Amino acid sequence: MRVGVALFACSGVVALSACAASPGPPPLVDPNDVAAREMYEQEDSTTTSARPEGKTRVRSQVEVGVDSLRNGLNPHLIADESAVVKSVANLVLPSAFHDGVRNSALLNGATVLSESPRAMTVRYIIRETAQWSDGTPVTGADFVYLWRGMRDTPGVRNPAGYRAIDAVRVSGATGKVVDVDFAEPVADWRGLFDHLLPAHVFAADGSDFGVALRDTIPVSAGRYMVRGVDRGRGTITLNRNDRFWAANPAKIDILTLHAVRGTTQIADQLRTGQLVFVDRVPSETTGRVLSLVPGVQTRMLDTPRVLGAVLSATSGMSPEVRSELRSLIDVPLLASIALDRTADVSVAKHGQVSTHEPHAVYQHVAAHGAIRIGADLADPAAVAAARSMADMLHDRGVSARVVATDFGSLIRSGLEENTVDVLVAWQHDPENLPDAASRLDCVAGAPRAGNLAGFCEPQSVGLAKEILAGSYGLKQATEAVNEVLEQEALWMPIARERRIIALGEGIIGPDADLNNWKAGLSTAASWRLQPKRNEGDRINHAQLP
Repeated sequence: MRVGVALFACSGVVALSACAASPGPPPLVDPNDVAAREMYEQEDSTTTSARPEGKTRVRSQVEVGVDSLRNGLNPHLIADESAVVKSVANLVLPSAFHDGVRNSALLNGATVLSESPRAMTVRYIIRETAQWSDGTPVTGADFVYLWRGMRDTPGVRNPAGYRAIDAVRVSGATGKVVDVDFAEPVADWRGLFDHLLPAHVFAADGSDFGVALRDTIPVSAGRYMVRGVDRGRGTITLNRNDRFWAANPAKIDILTLHAVRGTTQIADQLRTGQLVFVDRVPSETTGRVLSLVPGVQTRMLDTPRVLGAVLSATSGMSPEVRSELRSLIDVPLLASIALDRTADVSVAKHGQVSTHEPHAVYQHVAAHGAIRIGADLADPAAVAAARSMADMLHDRGVSARVVATDFGSLIRSGLEENTVDVLVAWQHDPENLPDAASRLDCVAGAPRAGNLAGFCEPQSVGLAKEILAGSYGLKQATEAVNEVLEQEALWMPIARERRIIALGEGIIGPDADLNNWKAGLSTAASWRLQPKRNEGDRINHAQLP
């Protein structure tokens, strides 16, 4: 089959913007491809008259191998956050800044005002053309929703910067001017308001923030939109957002993300071209097997995500008990058990297992009962680590039991109500100063978030405020926070997430050399199809007769 390419001419700034937002009629699709056909049927009725007779439209599509979806799709929740969720969010949800650089597709401006009713005010000016995929404009209401959700929801990742906000004021005829008043200085304010959520489809007060993206992301303001999530089949289907208004819209129409498990399955699908890219955690032999597949480039990446154990500061364990408890754990062994492999494991920095009798732990257990270790039932790595941690404690004569339930319950009825002593969970290295401050941030009456251990000493709270105000650089802030966590025995890292990305044939990405890619699936908005060597091959296009 020979694929034709249609070219459209646009002249002038206004026409160019229109071309980007409305890139043309949808192509025809394979009748057996449900997701693609539904999209075709939805859009075709409005475009039939524009299609020249005898012309065949094609819709480009590729398949990507990823990890299974653990919980929901909210990148701001510890329960949901994963490499897959973050990649989808990067493709679907708009952010004010990317790596400290203003997102010009969303904002015309963002600056600190010279005068403020509080400590400082930042004004964001949203582009008039910025819109969600259902046609609703992106407005200040979306900033308000994210602020309220991050401030009031248990188990969010980095709440400190949002808790420092006193008010979000929206003005302008179309709600495109947003003034954010901070009650205290926040030097790295550019790290806030990433992955905005669509306020118009959720509760205005942000009360549903914890469940808003449990099943899907209903509308998009990125280059892709979520077309469907099929947990039974293990697929997430992303369609190109034809309402995207800015430059460089997505070049591939449909991305199907498949949860792939066995190394043999992954290798076979890369060989046949069914998968063009893989971005997931490896199993025991994944790296070695994929490196042998002809035409496939592979690369191992260590990510900012770390699996570890949070030791509660509020459940009755003293610093001495927490320190002794950590010393009983064989971290390298626990890492390999949690990740279910011995190869390609990035074990966290750790000390030697103590051979001394843990008298403080014995006394604590005698007075308070067994050590209670919590883990999200939907997270196999966390559950495996929690169970083996309990076994290690039992082996040293320490009574311990595992509390495996949903993450929300572990936060609310576990950590907040002190029915859990240890929580095995993934934490993220700080990406900016508000992230670092969140690990020690403590506000009376606020839900448990960021600072999951609940450690609220005046000195650590003061350090968090200094970090927010910019008294430290990111490296120094991270080191200062880690020093507190270590001294108070509040955190025991187990293993850093290591991922494998594999580039097969079928797409052209950011660079011909995979080693030069800055990320994996997150770069998909820039991908384009690679011409096939043989016309008879499966060409990653589907058509209807």
